[in-house]
Amino acid sequence: MITIGAFDGFHRGHEKLLDICRANSDSNNWAVLSFWPHPGEFMKRLNHYLFTLSEREFIRRVLNIPNMFILRFNDELRNLQPERFWTLIHSRFNITGLVMGSDFHFGLDRRGSAESLKLLAESSGVSEENIHIANLLDKGIYSSSNARQKIFSGDVRGVREILGYNFFIMSNIIHGSHRGSKMNLPTANLNLVNNKIIPPYGVYSTAVLVNNQWHCGALSIGNNPTFRDVNETRAEVHILDFDSNNNIYGENMLLFFLDRIRDIKTFDNKDSLINQIEQDINTCMKIYREADIDSQEFFKRAKEVYYSQKNFLPEIINITHGEDIN
Repeated sequence: MITIGAFDGFHRGHEKLLDICRANSDSNNWAVLSFWPHPGEFMKRLNHYLFTLSEREFIRRVLNIPNMFILRFNDELRNLQPERFWTLIHSRFNITGLVMGSDFHFGLDRRGSAESLKLLAESSGVSEENIHIANLLDKGIYSSSNARQKIFSGDVRGVREILGYNFFIMSNIIHGSHRGSKMNLPTANLNLVNNKIIPPYGVYSTAVLVNNQWHCGALSIGNNPTFRDVNETRAEVHILDFDSNNNIYGENMLLFFLDRIRDIKTFDNKDSLINQIEQDINTCMKIYREADIDSQEFFKRAKEVYYSQKNFLPEIINITHGEDIN
């Protein structure tokens, strides 16, 4: 059985699709069928996506989704007639069951709908009882677009209600200006990915997984306005209770956002900045220690997956290779 959709990550609006698959399949005999790049990004309707391809694969494993197949979204796939699209995915994946949201559309000019795909599947011998069209949770609340809006506004606590888990970034650690080390407040700089959504400038309380341990992190996103020597956006996190002599440059980091604590400010001098950072650290630690039991259980599962299943880059399948769309 397969559930099909854009799936910019997985959020609570998708839970019904996933639950139907679980209820109607053997434990490891169902899959998500999705696309990369995101169709909205490919067609210039979407400037930022929630999660990178590796992050989608990671969260897929954390949520115990057995399989995920990623189709390369290109002009050939976009312009397929609905009938041809169904023929290609049916033959490639031997589909015996389908689960779709009622608003699913596909193919040339979005001519295909959930109902038309149901008819195509039935005409190919897929049993009607194995085809499910689901009305999802209130899309006015539970949608990827709403999640993006929450993040754009800095509401990283509120977006958890939509996602069902804390928004996160997977990144390798890169060199910055090393100014934090000179102030005895070393930071790890995240390698930001183009088109991956990040919250607005500000200071955030975070949970950081590095070197197989969770730590509280005070994350700053901005351009260091006090020193006025940085033009680009940087994300740098001071990791609490971490040995600064441990060289982690080039290592991978998993960072979950807990809450936004303040805007970026310009300070009169370095001492004022250090004093504010120390206050920020105390605030971040308080938030980190008060994480609820659901978050703690999720972080435990995330750590287990992150360090036991290293490679999170799924294969991208081109089902239209050589396809004549004229």
